[in-house]
Amino acid sequence: MSKALILCALIAAGPVTDDEPDRLVLRDGKQVECRVLYEGQDTIIARSRRKNREYAMAEVSEVHSIERSMRMFLDQFAKLPDGDVAGLTDLAAFCESSELHAEARNLWIRIVLLSPEDERAWTKLGGTKGRKGWRLKVRGRFYTLDQLRERVSDWKNAMEIPTAHFLIKTDIDPERALDLSIDLERAYQAFYDLLGPHLELFVFDERPEVHIYSDADDYPTPPTPRDAWFSRAANQVYVNGSEDRDPSSIVHNLTYALIHNAFRRTLGKTGVIQPWCREGLAHAFGGGVRPDPGRTSWDTSQPIMAHFRPHATAEEPLSLKEVLRAGYTAFDSGRKASLYNAQSYTLCHFLANAGNRKYRPAFGEYLRDSYLGKGSTSSFEKIMGKDIEELEPEWKAYVKEMVGQ
Repeated sequence: MSKALILCALIAAGPVTDDEPDRLVLRDGKQVECRVLYEGQDTIIARSRRKNREYAMAEVSEVHSIERSMRMFLDQFAKLPDGDVAGLTDLAAFCESSELHAEARNLWIRIVLLSPEDERAWTKLGGTKGRKGWRLKVRGRFYTLDQLRERVSDWKNAMEIPTAHFLIKTDIDPERALDLSIDLERAYQAFYDLLGPHLELFVFDERPEVHIYSDADDYPTPPTPRDAWFSRAANQVYVNGSEDRDPSSIVHNLTYALIHNAFRRTLGKTGVIQPWCREGLAHAFGGGVRPDPGRTSWDTSQPIMAHFRPHATAEEPLSLKEVLRAGYTAFDSGRKASLYNAQSYTLCHFLANAGNRKYRPAFGEYLRDSYLGKGSTSSFEKIMGKDIEELEPEWKAYVKEMVGQ
């Protein structure tokens, strides 16, 4: 983590989540300090003392975890009226008692922005009150709130806002940045709701960074022109925030980071899933976003007709073999790029939902194997239990049915 400033202690990042911040209470009364990695209907997988152990849900009487607390935090925040300082104060206290240290600090910052004389919030942030009002000491110099706001509006002094699972670095308006910090956690939750139960994805603790630039001149040049992009090597998402951007495009690229970190944490190795899988999932997640600052939601249940129709009406649709064997560049350039993107989405949708979801378990197995380097066409056929020649007509018929043809 770099040493850029966080507003108001925009300032210090606050306590980093402990290695074992969660706790299980077993039915025999034993308490296990741990990190809950996966919680399913029947089992819990937890890391304790650097070892993973699986518990049957019947063994456990209580679960206290970052993930559960985060859900409660997001639910409570969504119910608060705008500008409710008292409600935000109560919620910050809840976060402090629930190992959500970063969220608590971000709430105290939000309170100071709403109520610049709030003594409790300033004290929590390490501020001091003098003749000229509340100030914060940063690198040997005292700053007022207005001075801090001006300072962090320059990228070289960009503020850092940590959350439970991410680190934002940005020079956009603090209020907007704080809303985005919550929406990032909502994205994390929605992503795990979509894929976690089927792939038994472990939570990730290594925070990927999300850099948001208010000036396009500071925005790092992406490999191909786009409003946002993800660097696997740096584990960073870069967003051009100089003006309003298409949220689905930004979420599309955020999905790459979520896939990378979740799969790496779960499978214990660094790999990549097949291009058509990555793009199909990114289109599903990006297309499902419903923007609402601080209260953004996702709906991935509805098929995206903007992808189904081009596939259904194409004079020369791509074959299943062409989609399965496509490289990453096929989705970024060339006259068939839009068709590759559309058909990667329809193929993922087909495998996840067709025939009362009969292919969904196999699709999940293929995603995991693909990440581990076993994503060949022959592996796909073996896992699906059908040859491509048998599966392709089903896929085509599914697409036609979805568009009402």
